[in-house]
Formats: sequence, structure tokens, C-alpha cells
Amino acid sequence: MSIVIDGLSHIYHENTALQTAALEGVSLSIEKGSWTCFIGHTGSGKSTLAQHLNAILRPTAGTVTVDGTAVGPEKKRERLDLRALRRKVGLVFQYPEQQLFEETVRAELAFAPRNWGMREDEIRERSRSALKAVGLDESYLERNPFGLSGGEKRRVAIASVLTTAPDYLVLDEPTAGLDGRARSLLLGLLDGLHRQGTAIVLVTHDLEIAFSRADQILMLDHGRCAGIGAPAEIAQQLYNDPVSGLVLPEVMKTALLLRSKGLRVPLSCDPEKVAQALVRERRRSK
Repeated sequence: MSIVIDGLSHIYHENTALQTAALEGVSLSIEKGSWTCFIGHTGSGKSTLAQHLNAILRPTAGTVTVDGTAVGPEKKRERLDLRALRRKVGLVFQYPEQQLFEETVRAELAFAPRNWGMREDEIRERSRSALKAVGLDESYLERNPFGLSGGEKRRVAIASVLTTAPDYLVLDEPTAGLDGRARSLLLGLLDGLHRQGTAIVLVTHDLEIAFSRADQILMLDHGRCAGIGAPAEIAQQLYNDPVSGLVLPEVMKTALLLRSKGLRVPLSCDPEKVAQALVRERRRSK
């Protein structure tokens, strides 16, 4: 099963003076259990694309098909049940304040499963499990989500999506504004969810995350696909043909330069791995 994006285009304020083409002809497949990153400069269309994955936005042209359910341009008198699709694809917004609205964490976590008609005992169990999954204990249940730290708010926002056990978890810039510790904790959480079989779709400016974790990377430039492939392929493409607003991590640029000189070093953002490879190369040359 997969998400298949085929020729997706999206125009904001169509047929008005404010008309803006946010996406043009984007195609991509996201396999179940994979890790995909969307990268690109601000305004490249990353967030717009993310919001198509669970039909918050509908295409102007093209389709998004989630495990066989196709969503295309909205039509008059159309009767398309999107509930099952939105249960499969959970979306975490860039700013938790856009997503959180209840007075307590308990109510926040219960909102979605209650709307799905789950029993109250199942809602309580799912809420506890979701909190545990994001590294928070049950003492948070009675707290006001708006009184939490930035990292805690993001964890609660993720937990509120996890209560419906989505197959695909889409996150829009989840590490933005977090300090080093909160960033590491959040990435550890996503690594754990990925190991358990959840497909991760990450919108990010942080190329170090993209290159160290993704199975595939989609690079957007002014709403168009500027490249798609494995991290090593996208890194090489950016090295040979830079895209505005995307800067390769210095360690990876160094690794690419060394490889261009014939040295066998890994394409990695980890300086330790590159250094160890250089030591091996030096020993081999003696």
C-alpha cells in the first residue's frame, strides 16, 4: 500500500488577482513504512504538498491516492468520504497552536478517537499509549496544553494524531524553534515510530535530518519537483547544481569533495564516520 501523487498542481485564489501557483505537476510515491522528506526554500510548496496528503487541500489538477482512495479536484455534487483516508494519514502542523484547542491534554487526545466513535475505555487506553509513545507520563493529562513548553506542545500534538494509529505520519517542520535537547528527543520519538512501521513524511529545512534518515527526498523549487531520489543522489545533485535556499551540511560537502578526489568516504553528515574513513584511506595508501 502507498500514497501515490500524480501530476499534482495547486493554485491558491484561482481566477482572482491574487492567483498563485503553489504546486505544478508534482509526482511521487510514498511507500508504507518508509521515511520521506520534502525539502525546499521557504515558499517552495512543501507545506501545501503536505496538506494534500490527507485532503485538507484538494488538487487543482492531478490526484493523490492513499491506499487506493483517489482524491482529485473538487467537483459539484461530489460525495467522497474522506474519513477513512484521514484516519490513515495523520498531519501534525508546523505550529502546535494551530492544532491544539482543548483545555486539557486529556480532552485533546480524546477528541479524534471520540469522533471516530470509539468506546470510552478504548479512548482512555489509546490516550495513555499515545502519551507514552511521545515520552510523556499520565501527569500531563490534566494539564492545559497551552501552558506547556514548545517541545511538549509538539509532543502532545503528535500524540493527538497517534491516538488514531495512522499508517502515515506527516509532520510540517516539527523541529523548528526547538533547542538541541528537544530536537534530539523529537527525532528519537520519530525514529521509534518509524521502527514500529509508521511511514514518516517530514517537511523540513534541516538537511542534516533529511540526509541522515530519509529513504527518499523530494526537492521542491517554486512549486516544481527539482529532484527526487535517495539521499546520496540528492546530495550529489545539490553539490553539482545548487538550488536556491538549500545549503548542504559542511561535513557532507567535504565528503563529496573528497569523493571527487577519488577517496572512498561515506556520504554522511557524521564527521566521525568521514574521519574514520579518511584514516582507513591513509592506512591503505601506505
